Amino acid sequence: MKRELMATASTLLLAGGLALGATAARPADTGETEVLATQTAQMDSLATTRGAATVTAKISSDFSGFAGSSANADALVGGLRNGTAVTLTSTDAKGVTTSTTFTPPTGKMGYGNVYTSLALAKQQLAGLGITDPTAQQLQAALVGGTVIGANGQSTTLTGVLTLRAQGMGWGQIAQSLGYKLGPVISGMRSANAHVASRTAASTSPAARAGTAAGTAGGPGTGPGNAYGRGIVTGTGTPGGMGQGNAYGRGIVTGTGGPAGQSGQAAAGQGRSAGKGN
Repeated sequence: MKRELMATASTLLLAGGLALGATAARPADTGETEVLATQTAQMDSLATTRGAATVTAKISSDFSGFAGSSANADALVGGLRNGTAVTLTSTDAKGVTTSTTFTPPTGKMGYGNVYTSLALAKQQLAGLGITDPTAQQLQAALVGGTVIGANGQSTTLTGVLTLRAQGMGWGQIAQSLGYKLGPVISGMRSANAHVASRTAASTSPAARAGTAAGTAGGPGTGPGNAYGRGIVTGTGTPGGMGQGNAYGRGIVTGTGGPAGQSGQAAAGQGRSAGKGN
C-alpha cells in the first residue's frame, strides 16, 4: 500500500512538473503575438496597394515626436527598412547639437517590423522616464548603450534591434523589457487604418511622380484652359482660334471651358500635362 501511494505521488509530481514546464514554455502573450503578426502583414501589404511612400510617411509621422524631428524619424524609418546607416542629431537645452550614427544589426526589415522596433524602443525609454530622448539615447534603445533615466540612475540597454538580431521574437523582446505588445498593436492598427483609407489612385506611382496626362484640348477661339481634378483625363472644350490646354490632376475626369476672347492662331492642338498629388 505504501509503495502504491509513493508511486501515485511520484506520478502526480511528474505530471505537475510537465504541466508547469508546458506553461513556462508557452509565451504569455501568444495571442498578442498572433495579432501583431496579422497587423504587420497588413502594413507590408499596404505598401504595395497604397504605395511604399505612403506607409513610410505614416510611420515617420507617428514617431517624429519621439525621434525629436521629422528628419530623425525619416532617417530611422529609411535606415531600418533598408538596413543602412542611420544618422541622428539632437540639440540640448544649451543649444549644443550632437549627432550619432549606427547601422541596424537586423539588416533589411519589413514596414511592420520597423514600426514594432520603434514602438518598443519608445516604450522602453518612456519606462525610464525618457520621453524626449537625445540622439544617443535613441541609439542605445535600438542597438544598445547606457542611458541616464529621469531618476538620475544609469541603465545599460541591450537594444531592441540587437535582441531581434539575436533571434528573439517580438513577444519575447517585449516580455524581456517588462512590457506588453498591446500598445504596439494599437498604434499599428491605427496606422494601418489611416493608410487603408487613402484611395489607391491618389497614392499610385503615376500620381506621386506626376506623370499622368489629360487628353488633348480641341481648337478654340482663345487660349481656352481646362483643368480636371484627376490623373485620368482633362478635356478642353472648343473656343475658336488658339490653343486649348488640358491639365489632369487626381482621378476624376474634368472639363474646362473657354477662358479667352482673342485667338493667336488659326487652329490649336491642346497640350496635356498631369500633376499627381
